Amino acid sequence: MNTNFKKIGELLYLRRKSKGLTQDEVGAMIGVQKAMVSKVENGSCVNFNTISRIADALEVEPVVELKPMKKADKNVIDYIMTAIIEFSKRHRLTIREASNYLNRFKGIAFLTEFYDVEHTLSFNDCEEGLTVVCQKNGGAIICYPHSSGGSDQYAEEIMKDRNASYLFEGISADVVRYLVEREGMELTEAISTFHNSETFSKLEDFSTGLYIESPAYVYDLLLSELRNGRLVP
Repeated sequence: MNTNFKKIGELLYLRRKSKGLTQDEVGAMIGVQKAMVSKVENGSCVNFNTISRIADALEVEPVVELKPMKKADKNVIDYIMTAIIEFSKRHRLTIREASNYLNRFKGIAFLTEFYDVEHTLSFNDCEEGLTVVCQKNGGAIICYPHSSGGSDQYAEEIMKDRNASYLFEGISADVVRYLVEREGMELTEAISTFHNSETFSKLEDFSTGLYIESPAYVYDLLLSELRNGRLVP
């Protein structure tokens, strides 16, 4: 729900700017302080009356749409996120490269559709199957002999700190699940959004210590990045 207030605030902010008004001026129009207008625009005010009054002053109508929250299967997301990591290690790719490759050549869609069968296989068999599926859809990667080593930051660190890698994988899966459930993204879009973000780059660099934070904290960082176009320190 907080995400919806943030979206409303952003829209009211854009409307105020388009009308050339300051927060002080809008506040004066409805009898509140500038700080209250700022709270509404930042998504931290949950008072519908105040939001409605600001909207009236800006000559727009806030519409609240109630719809069922989109549910994401945690088991499916956990499996696919792990499969991407295993694919990256097998083919000596970064997690981001592996994710983009599997997304582009329908590997992630394949895992989603046939999860009931795929999750019963070993990851070795799964990765071989993914490689073939991607080839059939135009991918150029061929089946290499099984390798346990990868080339990205995560693969280099995983042997050093198993606990960190476990936390990293859990946070990654939860953030993707939040994007599906709270932002209404399709699973492939959510995975791509996260893996191509600056937030993800910071998370997989264990030296930043971000992996010890909660999934909700990392998710908020990602939302801030998506809103501002960059990761704000």
